[in-house]
Amino acid sequence: MKKEIKINKELAKKVIALVDKGLVSGLGKQEPGKACVEAVVCMAMGLPHGDNPPCVGANVRSFKISLNDCAWPSNEDRTRGMRKLAIAQLGSNEIDQNKFLQVLGFKCITTILPVIIENAITEDKNNEFCKKQNKELKPLIKKLRTAKDFEQAKKLADKAWKIYASASAYAYAYASAYASASAYASASAYASASAYAYASASAYASASAYAYPEKNLIFNLKVLNMTAQAGLEALIELKSPGCKWLDLCD
Repeated sequence: MKKEIKINKELAKKVIALVDKGLVSGLGKQEPGKACVEAVVCMAMGLPHGDNPPCVGANVRSFKISLNDCAWPSNEDRTRGMRKLAIAQLGSNEIDQNKFLQVLGFKCITTILPVIIENAITEDKNNEFCKKQNKELKPLIKKLRTAKDFEQAKKLADKAWKIYASASAYAYAYASAYASASAYASASAYASASAYAYASASAYASASAYAYPEKNLIFNLKVLNMTAQAGLEALIELKSPGCKWLDLCD
């Protein structure tokens, strides 16, 4: 008989204590300070080394692993950025996983994409080739931030991508990640809207981090932290059980 593991404050305390030892990219080792965020939860639960704790929902897990493995400037930044998510995700297997992706995708499209576009416009302000594209992109920024629902946000994001993909060398990494994410969405077994939401979130988080990492460390960290915040807000909105212990992170 499998041992029943309770999702409670004591477990949350164990998780935050282990997270504060440090997180790394990839699965890592079953040692404090040398594991990824999901492996830390398994460690706190007394489970074998792995990245699939049973108390974390499948889509929440996919998002968390994707974000954990992005190119954070340092493991210290990764740890600070992920620590609240590590607690909020506990018990997330009880929430609607497709709804999580839709809420997350909406937040990423309406908060992170405008910031990425604004940054690209600034980077390319002296590029003659980009002036026309940037002129088209500027009116979209306000529309993205004020989108009323997921479907409207998705249409605006598609429009922005079509303009942005050919805008500049700076945009290339973003466009490539977006294309890869869209391919994932098309092949996914999830409902198309939810798959798109996950794909968008991953693209926005990773593309910026890998585009000129040495030049844009501060901006990359900003985007990654914004993505973590979007995930946290989605978990809070959907009442993931772990959110009741977020005060442990203060």
